[in-house]
Amino acid sequence: MTRSTKQTFLPAVAALALGAAACSAGASGDIPCVEDVTCPAAYPVCGPQGKCIEGTSAQKAEVTIVGPEGYMPTELVGGSVRMLVAARATTGVASVKLASGTTNFTASAAPATPPLYAFDIDTTVFPDGDVPLSATVSAGDGSTGSATGTLHVDNATIPPIKITSFSVGTSPETSSGTKTITSGQTTKLFASFAGRVSVPATLSCAPSCNGTLAATTVANGGSVDITGSTNGTLTYTLTVSPSSGPDATKQVTVKVVPPANAISLTNSTPVIHQGGSATLTPVFDFGPSPVVPGTASIVGSDGSVYGNLTSGLSVQVAPNNVPTATYTLNVFNAAGTVASSAPAAVVSVASGFWSSFNTNTFSALRGATVTALDDGRVLIAGGVDVGNTPQSTAYLCDATGACAVKSGPSGMQSARAWHTAVKIGSAPNNAGKVLLVGGYTAAGPATPASSAEFYDPQTDSFTSTTAITGARARHVAVLLADDRTVLLAGGTSGSGNLDTASKYDAGAAVPTVTPVGPMAQQRASFTGTLLISGKVLILGGTSGNVAAELFDPSAGFSAGPSLPAGEDKRMHTTVLISGASSNSGKVLVSGGLTGAGTPSSTQFLYNPGSPGSFTAVAALATARSNHAAISLPTDSILICGGLDSGSSTLKSCERYDPSSGTGTQYPTAQMFEARRDFGLAAMLISSQIEILAAGSPSTPNSFVETYNPN
Repeated sequence: MTRSTKQTFLPAVAALALGAAACSAGASGDIPCVEDVTCPAAYPVCGPQGKCIEGTSAQKAEVTIVGPEGYMPTELVGGSVRMLVAARATTGVASVKLASGTTNFTASAAPATPPLYAFDIDTTVFPDGDVPLSATVSAGDGSTGSATGTLHVDNATIPPIKITSFSVGTSPETSSGTKTITSGQTTKLFASFAGRVSVPATLSCAPSCNGTLAATTVANGGSVDITGSTNGTLTYTLTVSPSSGPDATKQVTVKVVPPANAISLTNSTPVIHQGGSATLTPVFDFGPSPVVPGTASIVGSDGSVYGNLTSGLSVQVAPNNVPTATYTLNVFNAAGTVASSAPAAVVSVASGFWSSFNTNTFSALRGATVTALDDGRVLIAGGVDVGNTPQSTAYLCDATGACAVKSGPSGMQSARAWHTAVKIGSAPNNAGKVLLVGGYTAAGPATPASSAEFYDPQTDSFTSTTAITGARARHVAVLLADDRTVLLAGGTSGSGNLDTASKYDAGAAVPTVTPVGPMAQQRASFTGTLLISGKVLILGGTSGNVAAELFDPSAGFSAGPSLPAGEDKRMHTTVLISGASSNSGKVLVSGGLTGAGTPSSTQFLYNPGSPGSFTAVAALATARSNHAAISLPTDSILICGGLDSGSSTLKSCERYDPSSGTGTQYPTAQMFEARRDFGLAAMLISSQIEILAAGSPSTPNSFVETYNPN
């Protein structure tokens, strides 16, 4: 073994620190060494140039004397010192000994971390001068290694007490002069010192916090636990007393902070429409006053992070390229300890978005009809302008975004508003034509008509046809299951509401009108919905009356079930639910005016039967009347626009999903234009069925817009 000298102590310590950490600072030939044992695992051989290199160490058991802890190579030592020895063996270290002649030194009460081993030496038992040392390592297989060194002793001049280190942390390697911990947590004080120490070093804490110390004395190279039982900034002092002369002291600071509290994360809405956002409001604190600020952030499962939060101040979030994201509030105190709870909120993006159909503005239309034709086009007919004057102009829109204006001789035979429009099915005559009936014809609007006309998509023309019995507007027209007969019922004559009804045979060469009924109630601004059974559900239209009626084409009108008291709906919507869900074949009743004329948010499902029944379901997010609703290809129902309880015209839309239970209400994208008394119709655009909306209370920027439900 090579003989260790005082001059090689410090390089050996540096190399050993690398080896103990299992890292390889620098490259082969960069790290100084005195023995193989002083080299890191990556370069385990101490080469001929005194540098660690690659290879395989031939030494089964090796040891080197590193030196007295905390001293420079040229320093003299006195009093008690802590001597470090490095040892390593292929089959494991069984024992390490350090001696000077016949004097064997005792291992330190505070052991070092292998491959370092510590021994306490009282230099006062030796005469001043160089004291020879010898170290021996015994391996598990019985092999041994040895090394020699020299300790330079000079007690005559009594070297001063030296505190080589005093730090706080979880380990000596990561400790420093300051540390922040959470109340109740434990950390450690580490102390190393040398010199003529008369008694064990002492520890104290201010202000009045000695109770946080597990012990008030510490050995050289030792540690003492401290527990954060007192909040605030605590100062710990290490005092080392020599046999004579002044004490040596050193201080560290520990800040004890209370736990952070993540109280809540409130979500304004669990579902948003595309392009929208949800408002999350975090509530948290960093413990009682005086507050030591920590950090708080909202972390989304979509990878988003919202930092620098203030408790009570909201942030806007939206899932990033995912349909649903979970947002979690993470709060850390100044010590980096996370709060015991982590409130979370889930935000989903609802399907659907609107697009401007074209740049046409045209005039405002309310009370127009919007009807899908068999060839994919949509007919927008009549309605009143901004002066409430019924129009005879019609618009024919196709999938390219073009809307042809049909006015004058090519327009309707009569001005109409709040009339009805029904596309005739596979009848022997007039199949595919649109039957337009009644409606207001004069400004106000006023003067309901009894006239009727057909729009023929084949000839692109309007022609008069058989008039109905009794002038009316705000009535219902329902194509019956035979695809040719239209039920025309109720409405207003201009002087009062009507209970009269008739069957209009649009499939005859010359259409005929056959009176039926009357209904049990006079009704206007009500709904008629064809059921799968072929009957028609008649609902609403009479203030103060909640009873529905059923129309059987072969037997006439009969009593239906009643809505709950107070649900005397007018200007509401009803839509037959399609698809394969358990609610298929039922009718969704949404919104409308009730009582003295207040828009309602209530919704009901009509379950067909004799007479059937109504069940309350999830309410609309916004109370509305004079709105429009349509069944989507997804089997959900789109509900848009109308008037709210403040008589403001709405842009907002929402969707009812009937797929489970009694259904679920979801938000979706709002329209570009606020619309009321308008219509929705399906249109095939680029192999995708979209929904076209038309009708507005003022000159619109988008006369027509389309909704993609996906």
